[in-house]
Amino acid sequence: MDQLIVHHLIVHELKKQPEMAEADLLLSTQPLAITEQAVDLIGRLDQTFERKSDLLQGFLVAPDEGLFPAYYQNWLEEGRNRSAFVTFSQNAMDVLKNSLQGVTGAKGGYLLFADYTIEEQRMLGIYMIRNTEGMVFVDDEEQDALRLQTTAYLDIQNMAMAARLLAGSGRNVQMIRHARTQSSISQYFTDWVGIDRAETSSELTYSFLEMVEELPVPKDRETGFAMNDGDFEKALVKYAAKAPQQTIRVEDFDAHFYGNEKPLKDMLAEQESPIDQGFRVDRKALRNQFYLRAGVGGISITCTKDHFRNGQVHIDEASGKITIHSEELASLLLDQYGE
Repeated sequence: MDQLIVHHLIVHELKKQPEMAEADLLLSTQPLAITEQAVDLIGRLDQTFERKSDLLQGFLVAPDEGLFPAYYQNWLEEGRNRSAFVTFSQNAMDVLKNSLQGVTGAKGGYLLFADYTIEEQRMLGIYMIRNTEGMVFVDDEEQDALRLQTTAYLDIQNMAMAARLLAGSGRNVQMIRHARTQSSISQYFTDWVGIDRAETSSELTYSFLEMVEELPVPKDRETGFAMNDGDFEKALVKYAAKAPQQTIRVEDFDAHFYGNEKPLKDMLAEQESPIDQGFRVDRKALRNQFYLRAGVGGISITCTKDHFRNGQVHIDEASGKITIHSEELASLLLDQYGE
């Protein structure tokens, strides 16, 4: 796990049944102790969040436009200290409870507020978790055997809702994107935090790729010669895969591919763009842009756009024929067919 430092941690319970209109709170008055177990919990929650590819991203609305942003700003101005953290979380929970009064369909859970730093990025994570039932084997000393026992545990892998507020400027609000069937229920969570100019990771990734197509092809660091399109595409996918928090930042992108030149930053300065200073990339959308996959009737093929450009894969649209020029692939198939 990447280096993780937990600064403050507190949990509150939102009591709400889907069929009921009323909501209630069980507020903690003290933070949770930052034990090894607590740090492990935050690490696992953050990893679960990281595995979500298509997040909702945006900016936090101004403090005068929402109570949550106002309480959050107060906490920042007080230096993110312990007592202010407790007050902020309690006030935020009170806002959430009031917004849920009269809303049927929504369900409560445990709201975990975590102020932590990972990969040198400080953030506030808000994770809604619920208990779930499971079974474990326990030692039955009387019967001298093992037996099954029902137990309850935190369902970390299926977080109900979650948000991360990254320290610093730019597109610093990230939320787990919910299924469309849940949008009417989970909208209250989005409204509670207050996200502005929200777009999904996939939408931002496609906007980014459209801009990259307009940029000059960068030079290879080792040879000093301009990359071909295929090499640039591979380098771009590799760069995104290794980006901290899967986030592409404009200045870092320019520095990595263009050195002292800043073509992407200059382009952004000339036009309004949702990319701004940086965004959380959808690596699946990025791969799908360059890696092509299709399968029909038990026959499947995976290739890149570079295979088309190099003539290794050719499609005759009129006849519907696909031609693959590869002696090695043909040999591998014949070897298996001969068996």
